[in-house]
Amino acid sequence: MKLEIGYNHSFEVRTEQLHCKVKDPFGILFVSDLHFNAFSQKTAILLADKIAQLKPAIILFGGDYVDTRKGLLWLANLATTISCDHVFAIAGNHDTFFGLNKIKLAMQAGKITWLENASATININGTTVRVDGGKPAENAPSAHLQILFTHKPIQQASITAKYQLVFSGHLHGCQFVFWETDKGLYPGKFFYKQNILKAQQGNCLYLVSKGMGDTLPVRYNCKKDIIFVTIT
Repeated sequence: MKLEIGYNHSFEVRTEQLHCKVKDPFGILFVSDLHFNAFSQKTAILLADKIAQLKPAIILFGGDYVDTRKGLLWLANLATTISCDHVFAIAGNHDTFFGLNKIKLAMQAGKITWLENASATININGTTVRVDGGKPAENAPSAHLQILFTHKPIQQASITAKYQLVFSGHLHGCQFVFWETDKGLYPGKFFYKQNILKAQQGNCLYLVSKGMGDTLPVRYNCKKDIIFVTIT
């Protein structure tokens, strides 16, 4: 167990596999809750290096990017370093407070597609992938692989039949983890039902990130993370 106070602590890459009978395997990376500020340059550089190392075919940014004006600079710098062709982003609750237009401009500097309450269908090595951002899509075309990414976790039962892969953030693992079971991370689980790492219901794999940063930078036994899923 480890107490972390302050910024720029290391983060982990949580890895998962999802079997969808694709022609060629590829990776999907989910990054959420950056909360960049004046002290975030090192984290931004380390994250950019890790993205370059993982070489994901799809990157999904799950919201809450910036807490201060200086943090916006590190976000823009990160966005411009990403060479992935398929990068999508949605808003978090902090982004609304900070200013969505500023966040969007920083993202668009790196040619990142804003996908809030929208869908995109792309082709990865012969596999059709539909990505829905922010909320479940209505009347969207079907695809070999259907993905939803949201900022705040949602009830799993409402999306199990629609998606094979779902990502969420927002909860940060509740930052203090005193014990963990297959049901979730505690004591945060007592207050937020979705304070989990993952859940499998039918063909749907639901993954919740612990995030990459915090407005209040104190964590206990709750390592920051990004999630990398290999589709096979």
